[in-house]
Amino acid sequence: MNADALPVTAPPITWIPALAAGDPADVEAGTLLGVGSHWAADRVGDGAVAVLRPGGRVEVRAARDGVPVLCPDGVVVGRRHERIGGAHGAGRGALRVGGPRGAGRGARGPGPVRGGGGVDRAEVRAGGELQLEGRATGADLSGGALAALRMRMHVPLRGMADDLDELVLVTGNLLAAASARGRAIPPARALRVLCEGRHAGVEERLALARAEVAAARRTWPEGCAGLAAVLASAHAALADPCATADPLGDLTAAAGFLAAAMPSRRAVAPVGARIRSAVRCTIATAGPLRLLGAGATDCDLEVGGDLHAVGPGGGVWGGTVRAAGRVRVHELGARAGAPLRIALDPAATGGGTADDVLVAGVVGAGVEVTAGGATLRFDRRRTDVRVGLAGGRPVLAAAA
Repeated sequence: MNADALPVTAPPITWIPALAAGDPADVEAGTLLGVGSHWAADRVGDGAVAVLRPGGRVEVRAARDGVPVLCPDGVVVGRRHERIGGAHGAGRGALRVGGPRGAGRGARGPGPVRGGGGVDRAEVRAGGELQLEGRATGADLSGGALAALRMRMHVPLRGMADDLDELVLVTGNLLAAASARGRAIPPARALRVLCEGRHAGVEERLALARAEVAAARRTWPEGCAGLAAVLASAHAALADPCATADPLGDLTAAAGFLAAAMPSRRAVAPVGARIRSAVRCTIATAGPLRLLGAGATDCDLEVGGDLHAVGPGGGVWGGTVRAAGRVRVHELGARAGAPLRIALDPAATGGGTADDVLVAGVVGAGVEVTAGGATLRFDRRRTDVRVGLAGGRPVLAAAA
């Protein structure tokens, strides 16, 4: 028989035990799922990525948060969970919660969260975009915090995986060259020399990223746990390699994780929340907030991007608004004698002057707009309102 006609069997991939046993837990982007040769790249499905490592080894890692599942063609990382209305929702990846959420029955997940019913006196937190299709009453809502964190990580961690691999390679070459001359150099010493010279700045960038993640995890303890761990081990391997059992091994592992967890292109736009309507809620978003239905009444809104409530009958009545971006609403008004206070960020104009930072079809009496220590008050109903910023302070650019 012609040997060329024999079937070719791909070398096996060593999967992590939980995945091989068919009972995997939720995983974070960057998590190692399996190891094999170059054939492993053919076993990567949706949500996973093959990362070429030193020595020709291929690591199969999760490219997003979710649940990995083995299938005939390899492995996929599913992005969605389902929770019934009465269950407490939690999990990595995208979380969809059906039915209403009552008191004490909130939902939280480090990825996007979508609720199919109302939320009554419950906490719903999404590390990605939050979307609520029902009405929220007395709820504590937040969206986009971990997605924003990962966007910020592109500054200190851009190209970090390649930098760590190069650092390990050069260190290995130095150790091999010294050994060939009959000298023994501790890996810790070689790392310190390289970090003070050719690879200066790597340790500082890791320290900045580690501090940023640690600050975020004070409010999201379960968020980005894997990223926090690899940043801690990689930083320790450079900051104090003598106290690390295997600094080169820690750096290699961190490089593999970061190659999968930190895509080369950052997200195009920040994510926040889409909410049908809210009454007496606290809402915090890292990106834009879109109120799609009746708007917000007596709410505390902390918006890290633009605020939109332009649908018919939509708007903001009472409470407070702090917006880092622009405000586009159908109507603004006070409630029960208490003013609606809106704080604008002068940075929304890039430090310049603009006449459309706030645009509203109707602004009622009792609305106050502040920025740069100055306040613009509306003492009567106005229509077709445009408020701008001049010198960082609010000015009425147009009104009827």
